[in-house]
Amino acid sequence: MTDQFALRVTDVSKSYGRTRALDNLNMGVRPGEIRALLGANGAGKSTLIKCVAGIISPDVGILEVNGVPQTKFSVRNAVAAGIRVAHQELMVVGSMTVAENLTLGARLSATTSSPRQRDRLYRELFDEWGIPFTPSAVMRDLAPPIQATISLSKALVGDSRVLLLDEPTGALGPVEVEGLFRIIRRKAREGTAVVYVSHRLAEVARLCSDVTILRSGRDVYSGEISDVTEDELAEIITRDHAETAFTGGSVRGDAVRTAPTLATHPPAPSRSNSDRVVLDLSHLVLHSGVKDASLSVREGEVVGLAGLVGSGRSELLEAIAGVRPIVSGEMTLNGVQYRPRDPYAAVARGIIMVPEERAAQAIFATRDILFNMSTSRFRSLGRGPGGFFSAPRAYADRARELARDLGLKAGALTDDIGSLSGGNQQKVILGRAMIDGLTVLLLDEPTRGVDVGARADFQRQIRELASRGVAIIYVASELSELSACDRIVVITEGRTITEAPTGVDFNEEKLTALCFPRSELQAIAANSPFETE
Repeated sequence: MTDQFALRVTDVSKSYGRTRALDNLNMGVRPGEIRALLGANGAGKSTLIKCVAGIISPDVGILEVNGVPQTKFSVRNAVAAGIRVAHQELMVVGSMTVAENLTLGARLSATTSSPRQRDRLYRELFDEWGIPFTPSAVMRDLAPPIQATISLSKALVGDSRVLLLDEPTGALGPVEVEGLFRIIRRKAREGTAVVYVSHRLAEVARLCSDVTILRSGRDVYSGEISDVTEDELAEIITRDHAETAFTGGSVRGDAVRTAPTLATHPPAPSRSNSDRVVLDLSHLVLHSGVKDASLSVREGEVVGLAGLVGSGRSELLEAIAGVRPIVSGEMTLNGVQYRPRDPYAAVARGIIMVPEERAAQAIFATRDILFNMSTSRFRSLGRGPGGFFSAPRAYADRARELARDLGLKAGALTDDIGSLSGGNQQKVILGRAMIDGLTVLLLDEPTRGVDVGARADFQRQIRELASRGVAIIYVASELSELSACDRIVVITEGRTITEAPTGVDFNEEKLTALCFPRSELQAIAANSPFETE
């Protein structure tokens, strides 16, 4: 590997008012290197990516691409320098087709800018990915994971010198992740320098060669990925003391703090002692996505719902939350027939959903943190028709309490939610879900974009809610998260087909095999120790 850096960041700082987002940060990435960029929510990862991508300008410091200092910061200049970026949030327009979305902001070189050449390049990319390419499909009709592949493809297609990927697997299933890794490795072999931001440490260990860890805008660790374990990475991310036990990389002592060693694995399940069924679904059928789904959740139980992209897992949660109409089948809530006509009817019965795609489905981008954390409480805390505006103190008191419990990193509750990192935005959404009178909590990819420390806090919060009797359904593409559930139900091609063990008997490989359609992995499923219908 060459000694010349494809990307070099030297003493870069960036402030927003009194908040120091980047603080004399240093990092270098060589051609062909896949470098993980890690850190807790608000550590400065996304800010650094925005600086390199030309979206914002650093206050001080030097950014070099292939040895050339970048002095005029703009997206156009960054693209001209060979920088491509895939942001954490989906960059798509729902009312447009796939083909129309792919032409928006297209930054391919002049030799590949014709419509025919673009179409060929995208078809080749999706063939390599192993995903059908449907240019005429309307974006809003596609599942969020498929929308995510479309959004990612705009950074992956064509040539690049530096590729910046911010939480690229957050909305992807295991099949899409494996295809993405093939593409990233191929681009690295071709000489592209890759910066890979993720909170999924197992993915980082599999994919990346080197790692840089940020905390409070500073680079606190840099080294080869082979020199540290996943648990050691988690400890560096969360510690607050100057001492370190690692010898494989370099640590900036004045920026390192200690914390107790943090395991990257979910806590063991704690079985519900109640036999009372809170929510029961029997042979549910929807217009699309769900063909025959049955499951039950008891008081204080956490049920994991495992399935591939397109299996119907998200659609099932949306039906329970009143977003999708039910064609046939029965639902009961506390023994009474339940069929919500809209999401408000579900909220009125104590059912709250944390959706998969926060930017499009969960946040009010132009409002502040307090408003976003309080929307589920407008009727319970409001006074009279003014609602939120009639009882601001009640909302603020509860929001401050939740912010402390969730470890929210924010200047003030009156700050715009757009000022928060993606992971802290997710904490706001989780806080919103914890309403008084909560009966059923539906979690669709709840830890997407959430750092390892906050993820452990979130798991504890879930267990605390379960101990209070809340029935919880938990969907996660990262199947290892489901090991902490009391039970796991597998859904495949819109049908719930079996249950899988949790706790010490959890086996991620066998659970993954069960999630595939039987026609594809019948032999694997037949040899598994799990009972099937």
